[in-house]
Amino acid sequence: MARPRKPESELSPESVAHNKGMYAKRALEPRTAGQLGAPSRWLSKEQKKVWKALTKNSPAKLGESDRCLMEIVCVLKAKLEKAEIENVQITQLLSCLNKLGFIPHSREAVPEKKPTIPDEWSEL
Repeated sequence: MARPRKPESELSPESVAHNKGMYAKRALEPRTAGQLGAPSRWLSKEQKKVWKALTKNSPAKLGESDRCLMEIVCVLKAKLEKAEIENVQITQLLSCLNKLGFIPHSREAVPEKKPTIPDEWSEL
């Protein structure tokens, strides 16, 4: 399986200028329209805090088209933080976070260090 390509925002301008043919098709990719902007007025204080934290730590550029998903995420994340969330809503939250790019598709698992049991023969 091929490695997913880097977003254009992470590429160096020199690399794009030097390899114009390789990056030519990226000009046809859809781009975010507008800006995400401030949180909606109807969100509570807790939900607005979630909005600001998510926009600050967003791995991708969020635009106006992502606004509805962000509102859903903020409502569900605020419920999660209050421990008032149901299992179905957790699934919805994860789905929305995935669509916004907050969940990496391939994260290398960090091997857990197992405690070493001293072997009586290794000391001899």
